Amino acid sequence: MATMREVAQHAGVSVTTVSHVLNGTRFVSGDLKDRVTAAIEKLNYQPDHRARSLRRGRSEIIAVIVSDIGNTFFSTIVRGIEDRLLESGYGVLLCNTGEDASVEERNVAMMLEQRVDGLVVAPTLM
Repeated sequence: MATMREVAQHAGVSVTTVSHVLNGTRFVSGDLKDRVTAAIEKLNYQPDHRARSLRRGRSEIIAVIVSDIGNTFFSTIVRGIEDRLLESGYGVLLCNTGEDASVEERNVAMMLEQRVDGLVVAPTLM
């Protein structure tokens, strides 16, 4: 996978210019923007979301933990949550516990370690 530095070298510009093109933070002339865009496409550059989330202090991911995704009640709820979050620019990470409380606890701990921006839990009944 290509890095921003490789895109910059291929386009003959600075890493800062690549960043401005990707984020739209400053004006970049048409010629430079075209060169950067062509390099991004040719090298198949994909942003590093982990690095971005570290810089921004947020992941833009909400975890949803349900006890049984096969249950139409939960699948309907998850669909509604996902629709609203996608409209707001968030991604959804779905975990299914299989109605196992220990799996639920592990999933909650794992999501907190991953520093998701939010956590929706439909708890397993004991």
